[in-house]
Amino acid sequence: MTTEIYYFSGTGNSLVVAQDIAEKTNGKLVPIASVMSEENIKTDAESMGVVFPVYHSVVNGVPLIIQRFAKKLENTDSKYIFAVCTCGGWSGATIENLQNIIKSKGGKLAAGFTVQMPDNTKSIPEKKQEEMFNNWNNQLETISEYVNAQKTGKFETMGLPIKILAAPYFSYLKSKTYKMLEELLNTSDMSFEELVLSTDLSYYADDNCEGCGTCSRVCPVHNINIVEEKPEWQHHCEQCFACFNWCPRSAIHGAWISDEIRYHHPDIRVKDMLSQTSFKD
Repeated sequence: MTTEIYYFSGTGNSLVVAQDIAEKTNGKLVPIASVMSEENIKTDAESMGVVFPVYHSVVNGVPLIIQRFAKKLENTDSKYIFAVCTCGGWSGATIENLQNIIKSKGGKLAAGFTVQMPDNTKSIPEKKQEEMFNNWNNQLETISEYVNAQKTGKFETMGLPIKILAAPYFSYLKSKTYKMLEELLNTSDMSFEELVLSTDLSYYADDNCEGCGTCSRVCPVHNINIVEEKPEWQHHCEQCFACFNWCPRSAIHGAWISDEIRYHHPDIRVKDMLSQTSFKD
């Protein structure tokens, strides 16, 4: 059985997960950013996985780039497809939302998993991080078993009772998220997608910036140009915070992100992140 693991990662959490699954399933790693220029995305592999972080779980949970990727998928009807989302808190309906997109393309999501990883917006003690990493090692065995045997039916998502009971609270959080983004950008007439893509309007580099270009090179959607040795954001941001977390001089700031928290997976280096932007088949 041939397997391809498509991944998107900003801090390296999802990259580690994708690497581990690929090793256990003898799969081929494919950065999602490397195929986004294609009009339609097809694969000859019998099995394909999609690994990505959860963004704005109370709104949708599926990053915009993953939504665009899934909508470009072709010849999925006969393939075993599984998804793994990483998150620092709660994944909400993320897996179901991705499942609906894949279904609209004629495919079927066979299994979906949620993996807890350190949040890049909250301070997580090292002991708690190690606990998460150890839990992932245990979870990896379950996921690889499912993929290798092409099992179906496992979805680590919230059930219907929770959806019903928590609906008012989710609605409140969704409204709060919209309002926060609108206040950040001083606008009230943008769609949620437009708000996300434009949040980099608040990003800037301070005097510690040496114009090394790391931020530009690690950005998976080529959203940063270096002009006169300073980064300039192009307003098609995915909010992955790769530029912020991988800056070697902690020179990048923004209204949406906390200067006190700069995180990337301890087993991932800048050169590993560059695989998303310099991928060659």
